[in-house]
Amino acid sequence: MGFEFRITASLTQEQRLHIAQLPELAAPAPQPPGSAMPDTEARLTDTGLYVCQHLRPDPWHSLAVLRAWLEAQGVRYTVEEVDD
Repeated sequence: MGFEFRITASLTQEQRLHIAQLPELAAPAPQPPGSAMPDTEARLTDTGLYVCQHLRPDPWHSLAVLRAWLEAQGVRYTVEEVDD
């Protein structure tokens, strides 16, 4: 169980830098003890942003803030849930 999705957007270099400064992206996801996966993994990709929350069915807590920022910037984007 988890929530995994991709945000696809055409971003300028300046916009990518702004998004990269989000606390969830600025520092690597902390690794829990043992071989467990991190609770949340978020990273910039060539096409936008990838977010995966392991064992959490709720959307990423920064999604609403990121959507509002993209809309304020006039950036067209899509949010697609990943079904593997």
